[in-house]
Amino acid sequence: MRHSLEGLITHDDITEIAETEKLILQDDIRISILKAMHSIDVQACPGSGKTTLIATKLILLAKKWNYPHQGICVLSHTNVAKDEIIDRLQRSKSKVAQRLLSYPHFIGTIQEFVHRFLALPYIRSSGVSDITVDNDTYAKQAVKLLELAQFSWFKATLSGLGNTEKQEAFFRGSFRYISQNGEEINIDKKSKAWKSDNNFQKAISDLNRLKNYLDKRGVFLFRDMYIQADKACTNNIELAKVIRTRFPFILIDEMQDTQKFQDELLCKIFPFNQNSIIQRFGDPDQSIFNSIGTEEPNQSFNGKLRDQMDYIIHKSHRFDGALSEKINRLSFNEIPLETELTETSLLDRAQAHISGNKFTHTIILFNDDTCEKVIEYFAQIISNQFADKYKKDKKFTVKVVGAVGAEITPDKDQFRLGHYWPDFDKAKSKVNFKESCFIDAVRHCQQNSSIDLADNYKFLLTCILKIMRMSNITDDDGRNFTNSTLREYLIKKDSWARFRKGLFYLLTETEATQPIRWVQACSILSSLIGLLDISAETREYMAFNESTASSKPMRTEQAPTLASSKDNTISHVDGFHIELSTIHAVKGETHDATLVVETKNHTFDMQAMLPYLTGELPSIAHPNSNLKDKPNSRKSNKVFMRQFYVAMSRPRHLLCLALHADRISDEQTQLLRESGWQVETI
Repeated sequence: MRHSLEGLITHDDITEIAETEKLILQDDIRISILKAMHSIDVQACPGSGKTTLIATKLILLAKKWNYPHQGICVLSHTNVAKDEIIDRLQRSKSKVAQRLLSYPHFIGTIQEFVHRFLALPYIRSSGVSDITVDNDTYAKQAVKLLELAQFSWFKATLSGLGNTEKQEAFFRGSFRYISQNGEEINIDKKSKAWKSDNNFQKAISDLNRLKNYLDKRGVFLFRDMYIQADKACTNNIELAKVIRTRFPFILIDEMQDTQKFQDELLCKIFPFNQNSIIQRFGDPDQSIFNSIGTEEPNQSFNGKLRDQMDYIIHKSHRFDGALSEKINRLSFNEIPLETELTETSLLDRAQAHISGNKFTHTIILFNDDTCEKVIEYFAQIISNQFADKYKKDKKFTVKVVGAVGAEITPDKDQFRLGHYWPDFDKAKSKVNFKESCFIDAVRHCQQNSSIDLADNYKFLLTCILKIMRMSNITDDDGRNFTNSTLREYLIKKDSWARFRKGLFYLLTETEATQPIRWVQACSILSSLIGLLDISAETREYMAFNESTASSKPMRTEQAPTLASSKDNTISHVDGFHIELSTIHAVKGETHDATLVVETKNHTFDMQAMLPYLTGELPSIAHPNSNLKDKPNSRKSNKVFMRQFYVAMSRPRHLLCLALHADRISDEQTQLLRESGWQVETI
């Protein structure tokens, strides 16, 4: 049975948009995906232009969409992906694309969709109007509630976890609240006091009562919104049908990162049938968030093998054939990764090399004494191979990445990013940054000029909203302020222009963080937002403190070429910067040069993956599909494979790897050289 939208997009439409948007749309796979008006799953390799393809399809749909009260629903896993799609639509030469940014259409994260159409309306229908959805706020409220007499036993059992901060961490994510045969608490980290079944059931009972107490007061975890959404669908069987009628076409990006509970809810609302068109885009080979936390990954998409996908885009315009050959053996679905760069493009890229030659992809072997010299050696490779104008360009991106970035614990059998660069601190990374105080946030924004000013502006605004929550400043209805309601409030007071000017002053003027200027700026801000009775917590958060920034040169007998800077960034004397990061934090990024370093998660990851780097695996007898799920002993596994696939597919020009010389044989070294690697020992 043909869907009513079948045939909406024609070949002529695609030819026209290719001309207006200056796109190359000649391959059959991309054309078929653009024309498809039925439910499909698409696996797109790194650098395949997935976001461009999605935006192009949306523009084509916008040109033909003639349903005033039905829209297209576009869902992503992160704000970054959502913003990228919106940005592509806003920059489109087809003005009709702007229609997708308003009713009846929706472009947002899965979390935003669940909030707007399901969870928040359902909670309000129960009489709760002041709703806070925030893990940190929830954790603080939960720990405070333990002071009540009815939770005294539970407080005593939690004391084994340590201080208040650790207790709050428990409520933020150590247990999850799931809907199964009614409401149930699934505790993942059990206190020693819960060993007996009787005490464990008592803990669950206390958690249920505490949870209900917070529910009635409108305080929720982000995860709770899916429970509330599920309740909404269960208690009103027509709700999902109404949403399907509103959105006959659903496009989901980053499907590989969607968790099982998210996927199950989406499938409940948008089942694969003739009434809805669901088109899902992602790459199971890059599903590295599968083992994060306690949640289970989706299987409806990530569980599909190559032959089960409707379409596979296996050509990349990020890297050349030499790199694609090194990466494709790490594709769990064994996708035959190829370069899509033309000869002209390859000639243009050669200009990045100092002598116009091809880049030499290098494996650096080190020993116990030279581990801390690996990054310096990598920096020298960059300095020797890249042309000066590229190294000095502000957009020149160099990163050192590893799977394990956690803090090093003395006397433990560990191998982490910090072993290569002792100044590394995962908590200070740009992606994971969490301010300890307001001036810390301002300094962070000022020092990250490479980040879009709008992103820094949003971050600082979030901190100001936190200040208002700390001081119990609410709107006329007694609700916590949001970005939009704060703007409306300040416009009414005729203070919006002054407020924005103040924010941009904090974002751009370094003098703002000098002691006298800081006190003046905070005084003006307090006046603008109506901060009168400042609590001790707020006063401490807004207080001036000295910067803990360091610019320590690397310890070396020779003149230093590297120096630690802010946010795990290293400065090189040639003018470029090297950022240290975890593999999970760089997913979706593109670098000019990437160094992937060996770390240890149960076993040494790069050692386990060596047979794939040498070309010995996969084989007919040992396909990737037979890999074990998680690390154990010295064998390769799905976790390591997907992590290395993500890490090694980041650079467009130069890829380097680093591993300990004791964990590679002479035979393997020779195989690596035969596979096109330069192998050097320091």
